[in-house]
Amino acid sequence: MSTIAPHPSTVADAIEHTLEWLDQQSGEQHLQDRRNTRRGRYRVTAGISYVPAGADHRRSFEVSTRNLSRNGLSFIHRTLIYPRQLVDVHLPLPDDSVRQFKGKVVRVRPAGGGLYEIGVEFTELEVAVV
Repeated sequence: MSTIAPHPSTVADAIEHTLEWLDQQSGEQHLQDRRNTRRGRYRVTAGISYVPAGADHRRSFEVSTRNLSRNGLSFIHRTLIYPRQLVDVHLPLPDDSVRQFKGKVVRVRPAGGGLYEIGVEFTELEVAVV
């Protein structure tokens, strides 16, 4: 007998539901992955900032991360960020420090419910922020 997951009641519930759905969808895809580093599930709220093409000011917002590897991370958010866009990532770590990375968007895909999954490849590590 199959049980139906309860309808998400908050934005946080909807995001977690979407993250879980994405994890289920990528189940066997690991075998076909072109990544050369291992990635792991990493669920935190990170900061993203960037200057959109043609804009004169920086946009900043918080995102829910999905996974993390030595080369990058993926997150979901309602903002569409186009491939090749340069971004700054403020990533909280388990030791309560925050690392700043520069990165480039390398993958964007719809994740349902008006959300996008965005993959960022790290291009540079900045100094740690406490």
